[in-house]
Amino acid sequence: MNRLILPLIGCLLCACSGRPLVVAATPTPVVPQYCPLRVEGRWVVDAGGNVVILHGASLPTLAEMAQSDRDAAQRLRELAAAGARVVRLPVDQSEITPTFVPAAVSPFIDQANALGMLVILAYRNDLDETVRKQGEAAEDWLRLALTYLRNAPGVWFEPFARPIATPKWRAMNQRMVDVARGFRADNVIVVNAPDWLRDAPNERLTGSNVAYAVPALDGWPLDAAPFILTDFDGADVGAVQAAQVWSIASEAVQPAGLLALWRTSKPCE
Repeated sequence: MNRLILPLIGCLLCACSGRPLVVAATPTPVVPQYCPLRVEGRWVVDAGGNVVILHGASLPTLAEMAQSDRDAAQRLRELAAAGARVVRLPVDQSEITPTFVPAAVSPFIDQANALGMLVILAYRNDLDETVRKQGEAAEDWLRLALTYLRNAPGVWFEPFARPIATPKWRAMNQRMVDVARGFRADNVIVVNAPDWLRDAPNERLTGSNVAYAVPALDGWPLDAAPFILTDFDGADVGAVQAAQVWSIASEAVQPAGLLALWRTSKPCE
């Protein structure tokens, strides 16, 4: 089906089902399709079974970038030119409106994918809220995002950008995986700080396509699942390469010191 008429069809379906008309029926640009990725054991692989290991950086939220002197489009171009192949975009609760995903997030993903970068959407949960409210808000966000981005190959979801100190942490993350699979979505779910794996490496979450994000390499069962080193400061590139993990640099780190690592990324073949 011609992609140019998909938005119109989507809007007509919304109207027929009683849902509000959330986006105008405007043509969307055709962008290159990002390659499908899946988790297989400790690896992320492409459709041909080739191992994929990507390196890149975090960005500010879309709202924060809009208020800065370098907008999101410029930052993406700069990162891609420097060799980044994955970008993490935090999403703040204050940004979320009925049109936020189709009108703001989708164009960002399209541009990043067209530049050869995977996007990880990380919901920035509010640690000042109760554990229950944080879980409910994260689930609401995930459901909203999946409504528009389900099975989009160039986007992964991180339901909690900030770890929560609670005995329910594992169960809360399992719930997010279950929600995604309930949507029949095969997008990879990124689980932040899976502390229970330190003592029980075999207690990975149930369900396919789960990766784990950690702030350091020591103490994690790196051979049990795909791991992503977050907020990487570029201090020990050799250790990252030896561990064969993904890495995402802190937005405060200057790209110059990471160029060599970024250019060793193993994208889809």
